[in-house]
Amino acid sequence: MKTIRALTFDLDNTLWETDVSILHAENVMADHLRSLTPTAWMADFSLEAFRTVRKQIVEEQPDIAHNLTVVRRETLVRWFENRGASRSVAEDLAGEGFRVFYEERQNVNPYPGTVETLEILSKEYPLAAITNGNADLMAMPLGQYFQFSLQSQHFPKPKPDPAMFEEAMKRLNVEPHQCLHIGDDIEHDVIGSKRLGMKAVWLNTHARIPEEDVPADHTITELQEIIGILKQLG
Repeated sequence: MKTIRALTFDLDNTLWETDVSILHAENVMADHLRSLTPTAWMADFSLEAFRTVRKQIVEEQPDIAHNLTVVRRETLVRWFENRGASRSVAEDLAGEGFRVFYEERQNVNPYPGTVETLEILSKEYPLAAITNGNADLMAMPLGQYFQFSLQSQHFPKPKPDPAMFEEAMKRLNVEPHQCLHIGDDIEHDVIGSKRLGMKAVWLNTHARIPEEDVPADHTITELQEIIGILKQLG
């Protein structure tokens, strides 16, 4: 009998480089909104200025910080209200802007070897995703290798809170020690999963040098390495 019976994965900066896909999506969104609004409303738009407004929204409403969809919509509403749009107009523009952003946000470029690795693993284990982001994995080509994907916006709190990990294991019908979690974030992925008794693999995608010891069972720099680890575990 296998020691590990299921695998869970983080998404952003684990299966793909997040900043690249987000930057592209934000630029497409901005161009689209420029085509819909008076010149003055987008004349001073920049990603830096947009993120400044976003920071204000999160500081004012910390309870929505983990819901990236709501945060982005509210940031867009605030942006247009600050430039003279009525609430209703601002909400309509925010909805349209988010629609374009979210569609483009799904156009990710998986890290080299990711597709091949997931294809191999999915033939041996059920795979699930646990993300603090709002990427719609099941709408992507990568989604074919996964049973399901959980997003923090549908839970009271994001990782490292145990709720998403517990829900994933419940759906996968496994105990914590039978589940291996792979992710790039030390606190959210490694510490969060280890607290529940799961096995954890830290995927150090950016060759970071942590200030403290990482409590992961294994550390890798490329996803393909997980295949060898699973063979060792039996």
